[in-house]
Amino acid sequence: MMKPQPMRGYTLLEMIVSVGLFSIVMLIATAAYLTLINMDRQTRATSDLMTNLSFAVDSMSRSIRTGTDYCVAGCFTDSFSFIDSEGRQIIYEYEGGVITRKINGSTPLAITDPRITIPATNGLRFYVWGKNSGPADGQPRVTFTIQGSITPDVNLDPVEFVIQSGATQRAIDL
Repeated sequence: MMKPQPMRGYTLLEMIVSVGLFSIVMLIATAAYLTLINMDRQTRATSDLMTNLSFAVDSMSRSIRTGTDYCVAGCFTDSFSFIDSEGRQIIYEYEGGVITRKINGSTPLAITDPRITIPATNGLRFYVWGKNSGPADGQPRVTFTIQGSITPDVNLDPVEFVIQSGATQRAIDL
């Protein structure tokens, strides 16, 4: 005679509980994953803007370093002009929330991204020393500061920044 074998498998109640627990865990994991993706996008956008700003600052420093005839309206101003290594007049200034560059009086060209906001008051400042090259003044030098905010996305709060850079003229004093 055969013995009845016990039934094997899961009951309906066990299946409902396990599917429910799995769904809750997956919901939490998906929410965390989407949050990480969003944070990565924000970080990449901010990094892209900081790279743009860094490129603008490096470009300004490089051209100022190889320039001559530094000229400003006063010692501390938001506009700066000089003659570059190719003999062109370059003017860096604040215009419409961005930093612009004019070459020989041409139309201003923005060198910073429009998502980088620079305020009109003290957003871009140039400090010039030793404009009259000679033993008393030393080598002409320029320090400039840029302050403002970066807004990588309309849904994000702006990130404030202050950057300072400088350049000393590379002309040889004889």
